[in-house]
Amino acid sequence: MVKKNSFGKMIMKTTALAIIAMFLLGFAFPTITALITQEIDPNSATGSPVKIDGKVYGSYLLAEAFNSSIFFQARPSGIGFNLSESGGPSYSIDSGQLLNQTKTYLKDFEQENNLSNASQIPEAMVAYSGSGLDPNIPLQGAIDQIDRIAANLSVITNGSFSYADAQNFVVNITASDVMYNFPIFGSPYVNTVTLNFEIIDKLMQSGFVQPSFLD
Repeated sequence: MVKKNSFGKMIMKTTALAIIAMFLLGFAFPTITALITQEIDPNSATGSPVKIDGKVYGSYLLAEAFNSSIFFQARPSGIGFNLSESGGPSYSIDSGQLLNQTKTYLKDFEQENNLSNASQIPEAMVAYSGSGLDPNIPLQGAIDQIDRIAANLSVITNGSFSYADAQNFVVNITASDVMYNFPIFGSPYVNTVTLNFEIIDKLMQSGFVQPSFLD
């Protein structure tokens, strides 16, 4: 009888400890952490949303397909920038189809940006990202696109932005967005969503783009 009572008490203690651990680790700790994060960095805590006039148009953490010559292009997406899912292409890494697709991306990027030396194009600009929604590109990948963006900004504004003014604007927003994946020796990169919404904001302020453009 004593052994049965001891066994029962042990079960009760184990159950109580399990419940307490579940409460602390599954509810209390995440809740407290979320509240602290919300106070310290509310923007990141809510998914880094892109807001214009209080309306959310996306997230700075998720790449989108900006299909226009005036925008920075992100890395190729194996899911077509579908925000409802994430993942890479269905090809294996040694697939001939993947090699052919990469060659196509390289040729397109070279032609679209009027580049004469394909060897200087960062690999990331022609290779799928793991999630298919990576908004970050190497700094060199952004620099490669500046002339094309500046020229087309000048065209769509009917010359109101000269090529030199447009280029200066794009260079400045690119330089101000540079980050590093490691504090000291990391590689520089920029966020295409940030840069593209900077361009949109500039065009809206100048009256060349209406708010309905974002819908």
